Amino acid sequence: LNGLENVWIVKPASKSRGRDIVCLNSITKILDYIGHGIPGKEMRWVVQKYLERPYLIKQRKFDFRQWVMVTDWNPLSVWFYDECYLRFSLQDFSLHSLDDNLVHLCNNCVQKEQDGFEDKADESMWDLASFRKHLQENEGERGGDAIWTEKILPRMREIAKCALMCAQDMLENRKYSGELYGYDFMLDEDFNVWLLEVNASPDLSASTAVTERLTHRVMKDMVRVMVDAREFTWGKRRRPEETPDCDTGGWALIHRGEAEVSFPISAFGCKLSIVGTEIPIHAVYANGGPQYSIAGSSRETRTKKLQELTVQSKLQDRELQQQQQQQQLLHRSHSLSSLTRINSLGSLPPAPAPKKPKKKRSKDKPVAKEGGEEG
Repeated sequence: LNGLENVWIVKPASKSRGRDIVCLNSITKILDYIGHGIPGKEMRWVVQKYLERPYLIKQRKFDFRQWVMVTDWNPLSVWFYDECYLRFSLQDFSLHSLDDNLVHLCNNCVQKEQDGFEDKADESMWDLASFRKHLQENEGERGGDAIWTEKILPRMREIAKCALMCAQDMLENRKYSGELYGYDFMLDEDFNVWLLEVNASPDLSASTAVTERLTHRVMKDMVRVMVDAREFTWGKRRRPEETPDCDTGGWALIHRGEAEVSFPISAFGCKLSIVGTEIPIHAVYANGGPQYSIAGSSRETRTKKLQELTVQSKLQDRELQQQQQQQQLLHRSHSLSSLTRINSLGSLPPAPAPKKPKKKRSKDKPVAKEGGEEG
């Protein structure tokens, strides 16, 4: 699993069909790729340790697509299909070309993008019988077909059940409905089984001769489980004379809860604690974003840097407010100085009173003097 190259696979949590998946071998490159600390680039990512030592067939990487069905979440009812298929990369495996997804991703949606895929589409997939034949012919000294029956298959079933039990209380249960999941597994060089991811609404298209046969069969068997087995095996219409072994095709019930529960399964003995140590990184934050560098006098952690960035942002906001206040005070001081200058010039002289027009004396009428008589 670990190897020597420290390779990690980075996936966006909300995308499918291999879009925007990359393989990187540096925490600095990972943080740069996901836009850590950059406003506007917040989204959820899944970062997994890359399987550096996979089991190869003809020098090519492959994974298993296994169908698992849930017919009830409470009590949890898990069905496992009896046949899976293998998806191959059509390029030889190498860790020297991490940027080539045709080497590292086995998704059919990725592999079909290369030139000439139509001519070798059937080479990109194997059915289970072909894989078991390969084990018998090439791994006889390590157990042959027993590797599948005694090691790989039991582990796949256990992982399928445990993964669903972990998510049982997080999903809404709706009676008389079901959900099909596509589990992706991979083997390391010692035939240990590793879960890559669980896909909701897995592809059921007839993209190759293998899937053309299997998808038709699995959909037909789904009806047998959802209709016949539900009604007559444990449903309300079950009668004593009905056989409990209803034909469900390739589906096998690998887990069914004994009783319904009224509180989350995760409440059973969970330890609400985080165990581990924080990953130290070299980073200098400037202008609201990370600027990574290898050189540095101290190894400062991401949490400390984020705290410093928060403090720096608050200081910048405070400086901006102070600048605005200073501008307001400066504007007020200019207004006051203008008023003071006007008052220093003194009050303006009053406007002159308008002159009254003089009355003209008439020559025909004598003017009587005050205190006298006419002579």
